[in-house]
Amino acid sequence: MRPRLAALLGLWLVCGTCRADELFLLRDENPLTRGFYLPLPSDSRADAGATFSATFLLTNTLNVENDPHETLLVDGESDALNLTYENSFAPQWRYRLTLPVIHDSGGFLDPVINAWHRWFGLPSGSRPYFRNNQIDYDYSGQGNIDVHSAQTHIGDLAGEVGWYASDDEHRTLSLWGGLEAPTGSVAGLTSDGAWNAALWMHGAWRWTHWQLAGEAGVTQPFGDELFAGSGHRTSGFGRVALTRTLGRAWSVRAQLDGQTGHVEDSDSRFLGRDLQVSFGLLRRMKGRWHLEFGFVEDAAVNTAPDITFFIGVRN
Repeated sequence: MRPRLAALLGLWLVCGTCRADELFLLRDENPLTRGFYLPLPSDSRADAGATFSATFLLTNTLNVENDPHETLLVDGESDALNLTYENSFAPQWRYRLTLPVIHDSGGFLDPVINAWHRWFGLPSGSRPYFRNNQIDYDYSGQGNIDVHSAQTHIGDLAGEVGWYASDDEHRTLSLWGGLEAPTGSVAGLTSDGAWNAALWMHGAWRWTHWQLAGEAGVTQPFGDELFAGSGHRTSGFGRVALTRTLGRAWSVRAQLDGQTGHVEDSDSRFLGRDLQVSFGLLRRMKGRWHLEFGFVEDAAVNTAPDITFFIGVRN
């Protein structure tokens, strides 16, 4: 009896650390391309029931590019609140709704980032040549973008459905599809003004102290009002995360996210392929809730925002 009880307790501890927390709920917060559909990770278990998440992200970036065909200046700070609701509607099937709310401004992090670079001897790039805490989102080439004042807008509403081919305490394999409606603002850069679709696969593997999860898929815009019709290209995306439990309450995670570009005939590095790396901690709380927080860096320089800090809760 005692060995059986010990085995059941061990299984409960392992499964308790694997409840819908295998990937950070993150995506690229690039102000110029966030209007295109990029699904959030879909790492819930098939039998999780109703779940809710709210993730707050604070992003600061300064990117400058000039060539004979395109010019780009992205200098600003954005605060995003990503909301999701998810539930089951049949055995092996789940649905999810996601909606972001985004505020752009000059922010307050520029002096902090400048001091960080000085203290650790890191390259400052173009930051010494621009005033702190200003907002300038400018692009010309494949269309024109011009934002110079603070703004707040909702983003595009996405509805997604997932089918679970396999789901147990050791492994999850699922296939997801999504459709995003143009409920956001083209002028506010929170929508591309068109319907978008996505199809992706999710896989997760669990051991006593480790979790490995990954996703790969494609997105397709059905139009584009951001880049004068050039942002219609099919884009591939992928993400992978490795998590290590640190006892019953804490876990640590590293995650890598990347995607290909949407804008046809653009040579801009900031509008092309991107690669981001994130590091963070998870804290399990009472009941089904847990807290996650950390930061995101552009692993491939100048392909994504300089820095994003995030904190989120979900059940």
